[in-house]
Amino acid sequence: MSRGSGSKTVTTRFVWVPHGPTGGWLLLHRTVRHGATGGTADEFWRTEKISPEAAAADTFRDSTPEWHRIVTGEPVPFLLWPFFLAAVTDRELPALREQIARSVIRPLADISAEVDTAPGGGVLATPRITLTADPIGPGHHDLDLEVCDTGELDAAGRRGALLAAVDARIRLSGTSRPDDDRTVWINRFVARGEESAPPLDKVLLDEDVRRAIAALMAAPQDEARRRAVAAEARHHGWSLSAEPLHMAGPQVRPGFLGRLVYFCHEDSTVHRIATMPACHEALREHDGLGAALAAYLCPLDPAAREGRAVREAFRAAVAQLPQEWDVPGRPAAGLAPPAWDEIVVDTRDDGVRAAGPEVPGPRRPVEISHVELVDSNGRNSWRIDLSAPAGSRPGSPGAPRGEDSR
Repeated sequence: MSRGSGSKTVTTRFVWVPHGPTGGWLLLHRTVRHGATGGTADEFWRTEKISPEAAAADTFRDSTPEWHRIVTGEPVPFLLWPFFLAAVTDRELPALREQIARSVIRPLADISAEVDTAPGGGVLATPRITLTADPIGPGHHDLDLEVCDTGELDAAGRRGALLAAVDARIRLSGTSRPDDDRTVWINRFVARGEESAPPLDKVLLDEDVRRAIAALMAAPQDEARRRAVAAEARHHGWSLSAEPLHMAGPQVRPGFLGRLVYFCHEDSTVHRIATMPACHEALREHDGLGAALAAYLCPLDPAAREGRAVREAFRAAVAQLPQEWDVPGRPAAGLAPPAWDEIVVDTRDDGVRAAGPEVPGPRRPVEISHVELVDSNGRNSWRIDLSAPAGSRPGSPGAPRGEDSR
């Protein structure tokens, strides 16, 4: 049958969206392209949060009738087998996007076919099926398929395509934030440890500390959550001084920047970046990004960000990230808050000190020549000359009382 007004191309993609190492969601993304008009429509379904073991335990077996409705482009509000799979509503789209943005997804399978309408429903013609042989995903026996390919599916490319498709649906539904809402809060802490304190890298692996960091990532502007991070670190002998950086106005890739938490060591150029898995992947994949971020974000002195070279290097480095990071983070809009066990900490030494460059050479001793006491009104009320002989200093035994300047 030739393609006509009743034909369409249906592509269904199975994706695993992790949430920490112990759970996640099975996500289906279906694109229907109508032969007559060439128009396309993107639809999404997701499970409730399940374990990878549950997804891998032969759940697709004997489910051909249910999946057939999906892959032939029929209207499907939900599926009950092999587990409950519900269509994502427009109201839930921002939550879906937030979870994809946090995660390193795993493509499981692609099914693409030409579908011709028939009285009993859609009839598949020349299906093209690729399975990744992932333990979570379906196998050809599970889907009752005789012809399919087994191969790799590009996770990074799939993630970007998923975010673009969700963004298009969000814009279409009118639920998006204004495009100019790109102000960013970046949380920074200056760390100082007691002599007996364990290494900071070990402290940042503690479950309670990581829970506090995850909670802060969900609401970067929340001062109470900053204090909670500092309080948890204090239990391990570390003092964390919060120095949040508010970058007002339009920013490049605010969705990436807003998911970073910096821990800068007070006495060294070593710093640590706590972030989500997808941001950590971006840091590793883009050369020079980490160093440009450190030069711009680590120094506490605002003047360090006023230099043209540092500012332009920062913007150029962040601009190389894909446009999927253009959407700011959406606090508390995720399918679930960030999981403590998916926080990734990257330890780096980019040669930047939080307090600015160290003065070369030995430090000169400071000599104090006098002490002045000032009252609550700002008036000088007492002066002790430390260069005078000890017996003649005001307040010393046998010395005359100093003059009151009032």
